[in-house]
Amino acid sequence: MATQTTAAPNGVVQWFEERVRATALFNALLHVPIPAEAKTYYLGGITLFLFMVQVATGTLLSLYYKPTPEAAYDSVKYITSIVEFGWLIRSIHHWAANGMIIFLLLHVIRIFVQGVYKYPRELIWIFGALLFAVTIGFGFTGYLLPWDQKAFWATTVGTEIAAAVPFIGESLLQLLRGGADVTDATLSRFFGMHVLVLPISLALLLAAHLTVVHQLGIANPKRPSLRPGQLPTPGIVERWKPFFPHYVLDEVIAWAILLALLVVAASVYPAGLEDKADALVTPPHVKPEWYFLAVYQLLKVVPAIGPLTARDVGILIPMLAMVVLVMLPFLDKNPEVAKRKRPVALIIAAIVLIGMGILTWYGGQIPAVAVAAS
Repeated sequence: MATQTTAAPNGVVQWFEERVRATALFNALLHVPIPAEAKTYYLGGITLFLFMVQVATGTLLSLYYKPTPEAAYDSVKYITSIVEFGWLIRSIHHWAANGMIIFLLLHVIRIFVQGVYKYPRELIWIFGALLFAVTIGFGFTGYLLPWDQKAFWATTVGTEIAAAVPFIGESLLQLLRGGADVTDATLSRFFGMHVLVLPISLALLLAAHLTVVHQLGIANPKRPSLRPGQLPTPGIVERWKPFFPHYVLDEVIAWAILLALLVVAASVYPAGLEDKADALVTPPHVKPEWYFLAVYQLLKVVPAIGPLTARDVGILIPMLAMVVLVMLPFLDKNPEVAKRKRPVALIIAAIVLIGMGILTWYGGQIPAVAVAAS
């Protein structure tokens, strides 16, 4: 009779190795080509870390949150006042959400300035642009969930921006709100998008983004990637730096520093909570969150053009800008990546960023027009 052998405790690693080939998998994951000249400033890794913080803190908050108009405000108040360290978790979630948008924007700017979105990394840029759009969606849908006055009326203003989309604006408004006004249907839809639709979308895009980055490696900002049949410049020897443990260790250090900053920010400036949302009491002035202020202000300053109203023009500009952002690798025909060889692109980008900064600042300074209660 044959005897059956079992793996001893010290053979657990070998047991898994024989079945999943873990060593080969980890070796493949830990070998990412990084040119010695690459300057990533760890912005992409920091954005990824903030997303993980969002998932962790959001999961903890969802254990106590109740997504109904009758209970949402009280559940947030309970988290903030009663749950042990609930105020800290909620505040970290708040600051991580803002930080994720900021660092992702900086990451996109870094990639553009270095010109590393060009061949063969077009897909990396496209996935990154879509990730930026989904991240904005996270901020937009999450803002309503506390169901206080600020969240309620800022969402009212924000969804009215969507209503300005030509031809489909009213249908889009109905889709977002679940009706003509911000109601329990709106809260239910925003909660579903915030905890289910957007996380799945972001996870899929992130997996695709990181897969292509892993396969192609990080681009060299000093010279463009070689195309098929193109020979390297004589005398240039590509120098590489190890991804593991050097680059990974730097990332982990950056994450630790950022986590400490999040705890400090959450402790010094905890997330606030105003009075409970009331559709019959309109605050004196209502504005959307800071990352929508540029679009919000643009709607008030652009002129009408031909048959298009000022409102149409104001919403078409950011929509076209998003299309241009996604399609940039195919619109920019200049193969060079060095900054001195791309003056026109960098000047245009600087003008756009300065304009957005001015609109954001201006929209934050001037009192907004009060929204009439329905």
